[in-house]
Amino acid sequence: MNKKKFRLHKEITIIGGAGHVGLAFALICASKNIRVHIHDINKHSLNLISKGILPHKEKNGLKLLQNALNKNLISFSSEIEQIKLNKINVVCLGTPIDEFLNPQYNILINTIKKLMKIINSNNHLIIRSTVFPGTTRFLHQLLENNNKKIKMSFFPERFVQGLALEEFKKFPHIIGSIDKKSENDCKKFLKIFTNEIITMKPEEAEITKLFLNSYRYIQFSIANQFFKIADTANLDYKKINFAMKHNYKRGNIPSPGFTAGPCLFKDTMQLSAFSKDNFSLGMEAMTTNEGIVNYIVDKIKKKYDLRKKTIGILGMSFKAESDDTRNSLSYKLKKILVLYSKKVLTTDPYVKNDPDLKSFEFVNKNSDILIIATPHKFYSKIKTKKTIFNIWLEA
Repeated sequence: MNKKKFRLHKEITIIGGAGHVGLAFALICASKNIRVHIHDINKHSLNLISKGILPHKEKNGLKLLQNALNKNLISFSSEIEQIKLNKINVVCLGTPIDEFLNPQYNILINTIKKLMKIINSNNHLIIRSTVFPGTTRFLHQLLENNNKKIKMSFFPERFVQGLALEEFKKFPHIIGSIDKKSENDCKKFLKIFTNEIITMKPEEAEITKLFLNSYRYIQFSIANQFFKIADTANLDYKKINFAMKHNYKRGNIPSPGFTAGPCLFKDTMQLSAFSKDNFSLGMEAMTTNEGIVNYIVDKIKKKYDLRKKTIGILGMSFKAESDDTRNSLSYKLKKILVLYSKKVLTTDPYVKNDPDLKSFEFVNKNSDILIIATPHKFYSKIKTKKTIFNIWLEA
């Protein structure tokens, strides 16, 4: 398509732009005729994106990507020396926790230090990563200490993974800017997408995101505890769940199941660290959600001599209809079962980054017991004579 046939709003840079959060925002921006420079150290993902292939599942993302490439709206870099900073620069880097369940700052800090030589007063850094409260102000101070006076804001993502393009336009957007100048600049940019913008202090915006994810994590832990209480008493939780929810709006309780992934657990632990370990609900939720795997294994061990059984695990991504295996409890289940069973086989219709996966047909044929670890819709349609253990109510 001829570039003169559409109006180019502006140009931005997205650091970490090949990941789930960064690429989704890149496609959203490109859909508004914003030219996007994607910087990411994941050369494999960059190569796929440049060829019009999504490196992960994102509903309706393929069409937007191909349109953006056809309009020449996306450029790429993988080395810091090649990066092109713009007036607006959005940081979408992963923010993991360490082995002590405390947040790791080094990824963001090291990136800022590497950019120090090329950052100037015209740049605005917008942090879209989920961070420990105080991180935005800390990074701004780090730059100021090195005579870099730039604008900085925190702008959290709040979408369900895989549905970012749908959800981005449904909800208000939150920003926490370091000062009024940064706030006005960030609002001016975001008004390309929405008129509903909530402004607050950076720390307030940062903790809002942690509160939301921790709340969801605790909700799932309640469902898992309810399931364990009913199951231990030999009661049918599926019937109980239906009775609680059917035509009763205050009974909207999530399904029990494996609750993990790259956000809920991590952000609950970040909030616990921020509260100086005074977040007992969050820690109890972690114990319950992580412990549900052991509960399922113990339940199966009571019925069968697993030393003589081959176990097939159905679903290795952390949630249904996803290809993302990060922090998936399916792998914790696999590790535990390897210790007790004759053999463990795994399968998933979406995951592509695990060479150990087999086809469903192979796993079904060669397993004695099947466990639905991830409730992909595919598994609700399977026909098998094998024993199936399923904690999920909808699968």
